[in-house]
Amino acid sequence: MYYKKIRFKKFLYLILILCLVFTGFSTYIRLHSSPNTKKVKCTPSSVSANTIIEDLKKNSPNKQHPRLLIKSQDFKRIKAQLNNDKNLMRWYKSLENESNKIILEPTVKYELPDGLRLLEVSQRVLNRIIILSLMYRLNGDEKYAERAWAELSTVSNNHKFPNWNPQHFLDTAEMTTAVAIGYDWLYDYLSFDQKKILHEAIINKGLNPALKVYQGTANNNQISNYWKDIENNWNTVSNAGIALGALAIADESTKTEKLTGKIIGSSISSIKKSIAQYAPDGGLAEGPGYWNYATIYLTYFLSSLDSALGSDYCLSEMKGLKDTGYYPIYVEGPAGTFNVGDGSSQPIVNTPQLFWFSQKYNKYQFSNFSLRGNSPLNLIWYRSDMRKVPKLQELPLDKSFVRNNTSLITMRSSWSKSATFIGLHGGDNQASHGDLDIGSFVLDALGVRWAIELGSDNYNLPGYFDMGSQRWNYYRKRSEGQNTLVINPELGPDQNIKGKANIEEFFSNPTQAYSVINMTNAYKNNAILVKRGMALVRSRGTVILQDELQLRGSSKVYWFMHSTADIEISKDKKTAILTNGKKRIFAHISSPKEGEFSIMTATPLATSPHPSGQLQNAGIKRLSIVLDAVNKTKISVSFVPDIKDNKELPKEWPNPSKLDTWSKGHILTN
Repeated sequence: MYYKKIRFKKFLYLILILCLVFTGFSTYIRLHSSPNTKKVKCTPSSVSANTIIEDLKKNSPNKQHPRLLIKSQDFKRIKAQLNNDKNLMRWYKSLENESNKIILEPTVKYELPDGLRLLEVSQRVLNRIIILSLMYRLNGDEKYAERAWAELSTVSNNHKFPNWNPQHFLDTAEMTTAVAIGYDWLYDYLSFDQKKILHEAIINKGLNPALKVYQGTANNNQISNYWKDIENNWNTVSNAGIALGALAIADESTKTEKLTGKIIGSSISSIKKSIAQYAPDGGLAEGPGYWNYATIYLTYFLSSLDSALGSDYCLSEMKGLKDTGYYPIYVEGPAGTFNVGDGSSQPIVNTPQLFWFSQKYNKYQFSNFSLRGNSPLNLIWYRSDMRKVPKLQELPLDKSFVRNNTSLITMRSSWSKSATFIGLHGGDNQASHGDLDIGSFVLDALGVRWAIELGSDNYNLPGYFDMGSQRWNYYRKRSEGQNTLVINPELGPDQNIKGKANIEEFFSNPTQAYSVINMTNAYKNNAILVKRGMALVRSRGTVILQDELQLRGSSKVYWFMHSTADIEISKDKKTAILTNGKKRIFAHISSPKEGEFSIMTATPLATSPHPSGQLQNAGIKRLSIVLDAVNKTKISVSFVPDIKDNKELPKEWPNPSKLDTWSKGHILTN
């Protein structure tokens, strides 16, 4: 009996020891877990102001700075690695050069060049503060901090900058970001009085106007307030910029704790609206340029929540975010980006946020795409283990982004600079910065963009952003200014302004790819059925664009493609030869029999509005097919790059009815 008691006591001691070990291990894991792995309840909208301030004090105790985007230990890590990593050395040298240039430049002035926007000034200040403050943190030379203070004190001075232009709230958000980062990164350098000046400027010129928006008391004539409830880049940038201002000064006093807790909580609730637009696969309806603008601010926001509070309250787990890094990769062709809407076709060179996305979601191809850039923020979000990452060539060649207001497909023959690349757009004509461009496409081959998107016009044109009517008076915003179809054109909009087009089919294998969009809703007043299919066939060496139309009555149909190339039409008008320098591509009409190419200027049709002030599109031609008295037809055009410098046209043109999957009726109905 005695020995049984001994064994039982030993057993209890063993259980007790195991419990203590397990508890200690659990505590260790909890305390040492990174923000990326912290588990919290995924209800961002319910995060209270008190919880936010409590988390700040736990994760950034004793008014600890820096806390925005980066912590003190991260600056130490960067400095320790500077001499051992060629990428860091390259970016640091560039940072040093830019810092020394800024020192010699005058501080900014309050000016609204177009009478509306301070934005250019705000962005210049943000760029300067990031560069100078980062250089000071890495170099230690106070001349950089002094120059940063000169900029910060200028924009905080009520006589020089009476406000940060809340009438165009992006200006306020970006300036708040700049002053917040300066306050945070230079915290140990700044005197008490200097901090007070910046602190008051952040509150009075940034947070107080934002609070009125969040509370619904803002006068829209004085403070633009619609960004709180919309879903585009204004929501992301405004919420993120204001939140950074709040995070920078949140624990300075009981009064600021109360104000900033409300601000940060409101920003978390509001920003979910724009984050939801990345679902389900990371695409964004506003196009690649605005994707870059929105995601850099989203990264400011999420990374700062992580670094300051220890959690982003599961915002980063919202659907689509983990895949959004694929969007800029796939919408960029060898000769530029697929610039839907108001976007530019220029490649997006600097994407430092993809280093953060790469680390956050273990998507290492994102880092590969960002390595070509030269942003100062590369130094912050890059990690040395990103030097050896998978090549883009390991990714699939084709990608679709299926959300209804995005509906965009890109396909390519390879990842080389001379590859053939096509992009096809469906989407929503009411998308932010969108055009009446359902069915529009771009085409790259031999390093040249043959089918171009015209992009934006002057943002200050009367009614330019009036998506109900006036925007559709401008050529670049109308269907006639896109690479798509126009049916029975008239003075009004030439597509349904509320039209949408979804992706009906998408197929990809090593030798071919195709996609089909249903465009019927865009032409609902004139058409029973309109579909457009686009394919890469013949080992991805040939492009075929095919439209199927069933119209409500005898109609006039225009097929348009804009190009900067020289264009020559064959005698039978079935073939067009597009030339750019010594490079050529052939376009050929397979159907209908009556189809003929012609060349038109990139100007409004006779039936279209001709408002003054819009761009004149000099040097741009419009390759066209015009069909009269159409009830039902199929328009099929093939494109063959001249990869062998042939002097003669191809003897045999591709026929869709004889091409692999296409011949089985999977592209368009017969």
